[in-house]
Amino acid sequence: MNLEFRKIKHEDVYKFAKWGRHEDPRFYQYNFPYEHKGEFDAWYYSKQRLLTKKVYGLFLDDFPLGFVTLKHIKWFKKKAELGIAIDPNYVSEGFGSELLRRYLDYIFAHYPINIMALRVAHFNKRAQKSYEKIGFKKIKEVYEPFEEQGFKDLIMDKYPEQFEIIDGILYTTFYVMEFHKSQLIK
Repeated sequence: MNLEFRKIKHEDVYKFAKWGRHEDPRFYQYNFPYEHKGEFDAWYYSKQRLLTKKVYGLFLDDFPLGFVTLKHIKWFKKKAELGIAIDPNYVSEGFGSELLRRYLDYIFAHYPINIMALRVAHFNKRAQKSYEKIGFKKIKEVYEPFEEQGFKDLIMDKYPEQFEIIDGILYTTFYVMEFHKSQLIK
């Protein structure tokens, strides 16, 4: 088994078509929805902005298990936010934690960033546990529009206690979590 952490290459994106699918509508936004070369290409190029996005993946025998994206970089504050997606076939196997550890080591070593933040939905207990295991700490709770608005009726039917629709927009609670460079084991 060869586990590799590296920058996502153009030819890697076509392999995402082989990812599994989340059955829970709250996680549909993590299903890789593309089928055509042009869609994969557009996704790849949208992730390649020179200063604002750094997309890396964890590969098992050259198959992408997951990827993490750096976004919302605030160079003056030395702070950024990350987003992570894992192939549903490999959720709960520790690969997401491994990817985040390697990504934090890489970013803190190569960029002038001291604080890494992320947002996690309050209902995503599995992800919260993983982030806390790595060392992320909850710093605040926010009530914001949910990322996936396309399935709001289905989500409200199944999980009305976790969401609310305000002026046609689906809202839920998120935790903002942070990891500080000083937490890295030297």
